[in-house]
Amino acid sequence: MGAPSEPLLPVDSAPPSRARRWIAIGGAVAVVLGLVAVLVVRRGVPPPPDPASSPAAGPSGSRAAAPEAGRRNSDASRTEDADDRRARELYQGAEAFERAQPADLEQRMARWRAVVTQHPTTSWAKKADDRLRAATLSLQTLLDREFEGTRERAQTLAAAGRFVDAIQTLRSYGSSQTRDLLKRRSEVEISAIENASRLAYNEAASQARGLAAKGDFAGAMPLFESLSAGAIPDVAARCRTSIEQLRAAAVQRERFEGTRKGDDARRAFGEEVAPRILGLVRARRYDDALKELSAAAAAPANASIKDDITAERASLVDASAFWEAFLKALRARTGQEASVMLSDGRKLTGKIARVLEDRIVVESGESTTDAPLDRLHADLLVGWTLGKTLAAEEGLTYVKAALFFFCEGRDDLARLYLATARELNGPAEPAEKVYRSGFLRAAIAAKK
Repeated sequence: MGAPSEPLLPVDSAPPSRARRWIAIGGAVAVVLGLVAVLVVRRGVPPPPDPASSPAAGPSGSRAAAPEAGRRNSDASRTEDADDRRARELYQGAEAFERAQPADLEQRMARWRAVVTQHPTTSWAKKADDRLRAATLSLQTLLDREFEGTRERAQTLAAAGRFVDAIQTLRSYGSSQTRDLLKRRSEVEISAIENASRLAYNEAASQARGLAAKGDFAGAMPLFESLSAGAIPDVAARCRTSIEQLRAAAVQRERFEGTRKGDDARRAFGEEVAPRILGLVRARRYDDALKELSAAAAAPANASIKDDITAERASLVDASAFWEAFLKALRARTGQEASVMLSDGRKLTGKIARVLEDRIVVESGESTTDAPLDRLHADLLVGWTLGKTLAAEEGLTYVKAALFFFCEGRDDLARLYLATARELNGPAEPAEKVYRSGFLRAAIAAKK
């Protein structure tokens, strides 16, 4: 056998052609660029959804998405068609009911309202809304026509001030109705009439306020009296309260006016009449003084002080009674021997010859002396009167003595005899009032 042959070397394959080489290089470059693009996109964009949960990419994925979108559009189209169809059915049903029952406006409105509320986005809803508006207007016209007569009767009663009768008319009408709308209309009208009654009170109160400001309470009260007769209960109660307030105000005003007139009359009497009366009683002309007081009490201008003048006159009657009692005792001594004491302390002793109007004549031997009555001593007056012509144990006697000496300006004796009269339970209170605050007291104070 021959020597082994040389090891076999791998046979070199034929080198690739130039075109294939350029294709390979281009592919590698494309792969590198694709990787770079993917990295760049991943840095700025969130990762894509899981391929398992997303539709397949590529041409086959696009073809799968297209039928899905088509199905959705088809479902929406079928939904819209069903809504429109249902709206049309409701609309046609409402239309058929309107033809069958044209008088039943409330049911017609309910059916048109159902189309509008259940299918608001359809064209049928717009048509139904127009029909609903027309039915509502028809119902309103019908209710107005049906309610108008009752409303006019109620308003006529209210205009005459008979608000309670007007409300009763409306309530009777409402209770007899089957339509809720008419019942509600009655309630609304009742509320309006109640407010009208309250407004009538406000107007009466405004007028009464103006009359009361002028002092015309008699003219203000009838405003509430006439309104109260037909007013609703709460307004009638307010009218009664207002009437009572006006009456109280009238009494207060009358009292005030009486006081004011009394003050004016008292001032005029004290300035003009009382000084003249005081002059008469100081001259012991009691009859003239009593005539003056009687005329003053009868004067209309002195109506507010008539009681005071009457009390003053009664005091002068008592004072005059004491003086007349003394004169009676003095006349009883005519022709008798007596000792007459004068206010200056002198005594005239002799026979009382005569008792004249303003003096007495005392004869002593061959001479005569006149003693003025206003110069006689108080002890002589008391001594010849008390227990003689006036009972010493009666309280009225000392009231007369007190008032006489008050008129004489002897307050010391007046207080003494008033105290004695009180001890004997005599009528000292009227005399006390005249003594302390009567017209003569004011005249005496003014004279001083």
